[in-house]
Amino acid sequence: MKRTLSVSVATLCLVGTLQATEVLEAISISGVKESLGKEGRVKDTIEKTEVIDRKQMDQKQATTLVEAIQNSAGVDVTTNCSMCGIKRVMLNGMKGEHTTVLSDGIPFHSTVSSYYGMDALGVSDVESIEIARGSGASLTSPEAIGGTINIVSRSAKENRSEFDFALGEQGYKLGSFVAEGVSDDKKTGVVLSGNYSNYDQVDRDRNGVNEAPKLENKLFSIKLSHALTQKDMIDVRVSHSASDVFGGPMVSKSLAYAQWGATGSAEPAFDAGNVNNRYIGDPMGTLESVNTTRDEVVGKWLHRGDELTLETTLAYANAKQTSMYEGTDYDNKDKTYFADFKISQLFNENHLLTYGMDIKAEDMDGTSTKFAPSEGSNGEDDFKYRSYGLYLQDTWMMSDKAELSLALRGSKITTDFTGQWLKKNEIDQWIVVPRMHFRYDHNEHLISRFSAGQGYRSPLTFFESEHGIIGNDGFGIEVDEIEKSNNITYALSYDSEKMSATGSFSYTDVKNLAYIDEDVDGRPTLKNYHKRTAVMNADITASYQLTPAFNITTGIEYYRYDTEYKALLFIAPVETQARIALDYTHNGWDGYIQTTWTASRDLAPYGYDERFNDEDLTIPKKTKSPSFAVVDAKLSKELTKHLTLYVGVKNLFDYVQADKESPLFYDADGEYDVGHIWGPLRGRMSYAGIKAKF
Repeated sequence: MKRTLSVSVATLCLVGTLQATEVLEAISISGVKESLGKEGRVKDTIEKTEVIDRKQMDQKQATTLVEAIQNSAGVDVTTNCSMCGIKRVMLNGMKGEHTTVLSDGIPFHSTVSSYYGMDALGVSDVESIEIARGSGASLTSPEAIGGTINIVSRSAKENRSEFDFALGEQGYKLGSFVAEGVSDDKKTGVVLSGNYSNYDQVDRDRNGVNEAPKLENKLFSIKLSHALTQKDMIDVRVSHSASDVFGGPMVSKSLAYAQWGATGSAEPAFDAGNVNNRYIGDPMGTLESVNTTRDEVVGKWLHRGDELTLETTLAYANAKQTSMYEGTDYDNKDKTYFADFKISQLFNENHLLTYGMDIKAEDMDGTSTKFAPSEGSNGEDDFKYRSYGLYLQDTWMMSDKAELSLALRGSKITTDFTGQWLKKNEIDQWIVVPRMHFRYDHNEHLISRFSAGQGYRSPLTFFESEHGIIGNDGFGIEVDEIEKSNNITYALSYDSEKMSATGSFSYTDVKNLAYIDEDVDGRPTLKNYHKRTAVMNADITASYQLTPAFNITTGIEYYRYDTEYKALLFIAPVETQARIALDYTHNGWDGYIQTTWTASRDLAPYGYDERFNDEDLTIPKKTKSPSFAVVDAKLSKELTKHLTLYVGVKNLFDYVQADKESPLFYDADGEYDVGHIWGPLRGRMSYAGIKAKF
């Protein structure tokens, strides 16, 4: 098939109602196929983009974004704290703060929402998740040093509704609904969705302190799409999410508060001073309670001309956190504003120009009664961040087989750490970054994709590199440079009727990486590491249709982190991992089983060699993790066209790190901490549920 350009790239993000689909169908890029959602097959675009569709989310029993993307190629979801369960999503081996979460292509998730909020992002209203790895992966989001995760929300296609209810071990509860409606003239569509999920605390080693916290999430959203004319369409989406985390002592929150100070000290204490023994200290000494809420409003207007498409986007998010970290209160309010004006213009039959401007503003105000601000103190992590950007991209259809995209973005970046009283706008820089994507179709089955680009990011808070308030003397911020990265990626994809496979290689280096160190007074401080650090990763994923009913998927990935980068990480990430999955679909039955194997790692380069089980520092923690495998499975049966029953299990063989070693530890200074993590913290969880469609 000859691949020719037609206006417009921007419209691919806005396929909404049936009428809107008809209106926009004629102005997409011809030759673009729908992803079939099998691993090894990437989205048929110039940029390597892996897609997780609804079926894959259902097979994983994913209730949150983290669960949906976990164990995907190039994705490492790390738990950085056994008390509060905070998740970080690493793409291409880069730190969690280098992953940009997009909502329908909009980069307005805040520092707060991309930290604790990753577990609060329900997927009941999500149509698919698109993962693009590499610096500058998104034209309007070069902050994505590791890559982007684009959450594509559902759009109304027909009048229908869907309900899902499940119960399981570890207090697992799930309740979700989605309702779609389309007007008689098919010009207006609406989607309503709600999601509730819950996991209870887990104390596998029975020492009175959890290895995984209680996690309760709620989400409600409404999306309205309306075709004003044959050439104009609007989308409006409003959502509210809430996450409540309670971790630490295996008592209720009210009891922990009631017993505050009963032992005379809020410092953590274990029998014989060993974290493997019974906790005997004040419950407040380990309590971590974090409540986050996020409200979003997004509006888009799309106008299609004969050879030109205009897209205007306005977005606002208000995230709030109320928390208690081992006796220290910490609250913050984070507001993010985003505006984008984009034009896609057909220059001639071979060139499509995309150009525009965007503005992003984020203000965070943190408060703590323990660290009351005073001039010169390290008391607050407030900041004001501003980004003003101009961008230009030319997509050139060089031939029937070759396509080239060249982009250039210039931005003015300012960051003012208003709570530190250092100076105004500690970061105030202009930066210009290029990006290139090249695609070559060797034949109808084989495609090469090569990308090269630069990315940048302003470190924003101490909070993003450390899960909560630590130390007794506050914290500091000595950041004065933005992080800058270079990335190259090559991918080779094969796609046929029965088999799909993709192999890729990526290299990323970063200068001015933000990390936690101590200042001259011994206070933990956010700083820049001015030398370059680098990560290389390679992965291969393949899917083969054994029979009409059976499909098998395999994958392996490898990461190589340089020594300097390892030393700046708090949690040891995956180095080598392999997966194999079998999918069975026939006569109303759907079965899925996946095994994920993680190779042994030397933990010493990540700082694990300076951790101990006891406060006397005589019993060191392990510095080599064992290899292990985790098996997940799910079986569902469609009883009628309206009703489906399912059962499943996560971590079938009940492999848990706490059976081998506690995630709790004392550091070389005798300070207690909660992040000696290398394996699963939740054991086997079986569940059963019912899904209804009308």
